[in-house]
Amino acid sequence: MSSTFSMTTLIRIYLTLLILSCISFVYVNAHSSPPRPLKRIEQPSVQAIEILPRSQSLYPRSHLPNSPSISPESTTLYNTDSFRLTLTAFEETFHLHLRPNLDLIHPAASIKYYKNGPDGRAVLDRIEPILQSNVRAYWGDVLHPDDSRGRIREDIMGGFLHSSTPTLGWAGIIVHHQGDEDNGVAPIFEGAFSVNGVIHHVTRFDNYLRTKHPLDPELEADEEASKLVIYRDNDVMDGREEALLRRSLGEDVEVAEAIPPKTCAHDHLSYNTDASLNPTLRNQETPSSSFGLFEKLVYGNEWINFGENVSLARRDDVVGSGASSNFASSIGQTVGCPLDQKIVYMGVAADCQYVQQYGSTGNATSAILNDWNNVSRLYKSTFNVSLGIIHMEIQEATCPSSVDPANPWNVNCTGLTLDNRLSAFSKWRGTKGADGAGLWHLMSGCPTGTEVGVAWLGTLCQTNVTGAPGQEVSGAAVTTAGRAEWQVVAHEIGHNFGAICVSGCNSSSTNCCPLSMGQCDSNASFIMSPTASTIEMQFSPCSLGNICSVMQSRKADFTCLQAPNPSMKILSLQMCGNGIVEEGEECDPGPGTNSTCCNAATCKFTSGAVCDPASSSCCTSQCHFAPSTQVCRPALSSVCDTPEMCTGTSGQCPWDKTKPDGLSCGDGLACASGQCTSPSRQCATVGASMELSKACDSKGDTSCQVSCQDPDDSSRCLVLQAQLIDGSPCGYGGMCMSGKCQSGTLFDTAKSWYLSNLQISIPVTVVAGVTFLLLLYFLIRCMVSCCRRPDSIEPALKAARPQRLNSWIGPPPPNAQIQRQASRPGVAPTRQMGAERVWVPPPTQSREPSIRSNSSFPRPSADIPRNLRPGGGPS
Repeated sequence: MSSTFSMTTLIRIYLTLLILSCISFVYVNAHSSPPRPLKRIEQPSVQAIEILPRSQSLYPRSHLPNSPSISPESTTLYNTDSFRLTLTAFEETFHLHLRPNLDLIHPAASIKYYKNGPDGRAVLDRIEPILQSNVRAYWGDVLHPDDSRGRIREDIMGGFLHSSTPTLGWAGIIVHHQGDEDNGVAPIFEGAFSVNGVIHHVTRFDNYLRTKHPLDPELEADEEASKLVIYRDNDVMDGREEALLRRSLGEDVEVAEAIPPKTCAHDHLSYNTDASLNPTLRNQETPSSSFGLFEKLVYGNEWINFGENVSLARRDDVVGSGASSNFASSIGQTVGCPLDQKIVYMGVAADCQYVQQYGSTGNATSAILNDWNNVSRLYKSTFNVSLGIIHMEIQEATCPSSVDPANPWNVNCTGLTLDNRLSAFSKWRGTKGADGAGLWHLMSGCPTGTEVGVAWLGTLCQTNVTGAPGQEVSGAAVTTAGRAEWQVVAHEIGHNFGAICVSGCNSSSTNCCPLSMGQCDSNASFIMSPTASTIEMQFSPCSLGNICSVMQSRKADFTCLQAPNPSMKILSLQMCGNGIVEEGEECDPGPGTNSTCCNAATCKFTSGAVCDPASSSCCTSQCHFAPSTQVCRPALSSVCDTPEMCTGTSGQCPWDKTKPDGLSCGDGLACASGQCTSPSRQCATVGASMELSKACDSKGDTSCQVSCQDPDDSSRCLVLQAQLIDGSPCGYGGMCMSGKCQSGTLFDTAKSWYLSNLQISIPVTVVAGVTFLLLLYFLIRCMVSCCRRPDSIEPALKAARPQRLNSWIGPPPPNAQIQRQASRPGVAPTRQMGAERVWVPPPTQSREPSIRSNSSFPRPSADIPRNLRPGGGPS
């Protein structure tokens, strides 16, 4: 008893200390309170942009009649390219190894631009497509100069699926202008990268001025220097430094006043804290966890008095609640998050104040794309979920003179608080219904006090609107413009996914997402912290478990997550100027393209033109059809493909036709998407920079990844990021299609397994063959034995000597009376036993002498067989 008591006492003491340590962190900043001033900035120097070789053989042409192609020798940077960006800053050289982010833009993405009408309300001005080819978004890794050279060799072949090359951090940028080395024009790009846990931000000089803090360093534009600005998160002042700077400038400010005592902005919205309103906060079944004892000791007993000013009550005080706000039991767990990559497409709107802060609609659009490129990288690396854009709506920089009922959120900063703007935007989002966007996000230029972002909790995929006026809820969030803008966007979308703030277990918040089982406060080190930090921004282990557990519990809707589909085509977007000839259009040269054969404004042919070479590969520069002798698509292989010729009557090139996949075309080679190839040949093509030449003997591999033997160790298999060409063999008798292994017929599967496992199949075949022959032998022998006629018994009966049998004493047995058959020729006598008539063979003439019977019965008739007479058989 004393042992139990002492153990309980120790646990209580430990928990008391834990709670008190958490309570000590009562004052936290609102996330994403405006960032503090910078101490230092620089202008980076871009050393080089090195575009990696383009491998045409692994990227077969589209089967569409008109499919654009990129010359392998072109020096232009395309959105599908991989490259190395080298820059210097802070007396260091950084090597950014970048690859394309092809998930950022939906194939049918578009932008709606608005302007103010005569009545002061916003009206639609125009709709433009967001072409993937026009958005050069990339992400990748930062490497040490000593490791960069070896990594380049990997990048040339597409990279390893799991590279062993050490990295210094991640990178994500958007290239606005490639630059011109010959004419001394430096590249212009924006983004962020991390080095040893410290985030470096790169922005254009004009954007730095637009989001500049009044106390940030001044930087005069130098025409000879880079037009970029770079700063680090650890260049941000802390609260004491900011207060001292303000005091040096004559401001009467206390040091403590530089730290606003705020909590996470989303906590004061009732929907985000009331489990009776928000299903994400409800527990369908209280799980057993390691915090069960904590809850019993703290909430089930009165031995702790927190004081009247400290609230650490559970949600049971909320009617209809019963939620557990503690995610300690799921810290670091990924169960529930998708195993395969998913993507959620979003809509993004920008109000007049946001556009005003960035100076133009073009600048605002670029800033949004840069934000989402970095946020998408973070979500993909953490939850295996990318974020893409399908809709954008950009307002005019001048705010409307009156509130527009169609866009009530598009007002100046005095019209709405941040919370009211979220409610108005959520109501507006609800009117759009199922528009393909799993979330909508408003970019505003109007923070409220220190709060620069707010969102609804667990509303991913919620397209309808619920709630009362002023508290309208849908899948929406708001972020305001600022220097740390993309980090705020990531924080607010985290709330939409179901994550609470990692503010520790303190008196200001009923939610609790501790750093670990033994430590509450995360020291503002993570994305879901209420305030930004100088430490690298990522999701905490608790936030990871928080979101994955919500996905697993199905307490929120995640049906809008979908698998990336690179072959997805535009189905609904009908728009002149997007470079795609659609129904009702004769031509479409694309945005910014002048054509003498096509009117770019109407997408109709000019006078006398019958085609447009900008959108038709079988059209001459004179706007006429090319002759039938002109090749419009050359053959990839003389065996597996044939060239397509113009018809002479159309500007379109015929559909690409190839020989059947799997058709043998040489020694160990087979056709695949019009190419004569094999897994080993693809290794040699992709891995030439690493001297790879032979595919791994990966029996049954269904990954459709290019896997090659290490030239230095044949027992080691190097799995590349490149995928096998469509039509390449995979698994046992399967075939790769769009990166997935499609199984073949049962015969093909069995045949492939047999040939791939000869060391097993040959012995099994021998044993099975011998067994079959033995079984066949015994079966034939049994059949012969069964079919042979038995020998006649008549000779044995004739040779048998007669025996005397005892005479029958007593009455004859019942039902054994013998009847005589009528003496008719050919009719044998029968005997009747019961109701059955039994055939009796006719009597034979006995050659034995007459035998007298000692019985008193009359002598049987001579025509009754001896063995049927009373007394038995022969005597």
